[in-house]
Amino acid sequence: MGYLCDLGSGQTVYLENVQHQTLVTVASSYPGQQQQSSSGFQTGSWTAPPEVLRSTIGLVVKLYTDQGEWFISIQGSRLSVLNEAPSLAEAQPLQVQSVAHKPGDSRPTMPSIQPMPLMTPMPPMTMGNMQMDRNTMSMQMGSMHMSMNPIAPSASKASQTNTAGSHTADEQRNFCSQCGTAITPGDRFCAHCGHQLG
Repeated sequence: MGYLCDLGSGQTVYLENVQHQTLVTVASSYPGQQQQSSSGFQTGSWTAPPEVLRSTIGLVVKLYTDQGEWFISIQGSRLSVLNEAPSLAEAQPLQVQSVAHKPGDSRPTMPSIQPMPLMTPMPPMTMGNMQMDRNTMSMQMGSMHMSMNPIAPSASKASQTNTAGSHTADEQRNFCSQCGTAITPGDRFCAHCGHQLG
């Protein structure tokens, strides 16, 4: 439990005794701006509620503790302990009320974050007559077909070498200008896409 005092002009002071320490928090609120400064002083345990007074030297907090009386000066957001008791003959006491907790400590709890649902696989992309498939890493547009997968040569077109180590004439290959499939000299049409060859 602590004590709160409204100093006016958007300024408040919060006082709390924690074990043998007095915590003083001065908060200022202006349109679009908030400031807060806190200090702790080893005053001992309180024996009576604190007092806040407006005096000729400014605001003074008077504390009654098991180590005697303490006086804390408040000048704007600056806090300091006074070495000797100030003259409080004409000081005006301000209203101090007990509060359950420090203002601003009750922050709203954030709602729990729900996990994102699993994404469904993307369908093949189509643009006009062009089709792309991410799963097979291939693209087809009309009779043209491109794929990231290597095209396996057929058994009939496998490399052969003669006993002298030179390549045979069957081994020389060309490629279809439309789909890139390997073709042999003499082919009139591409066996893969049907494109008429040169």
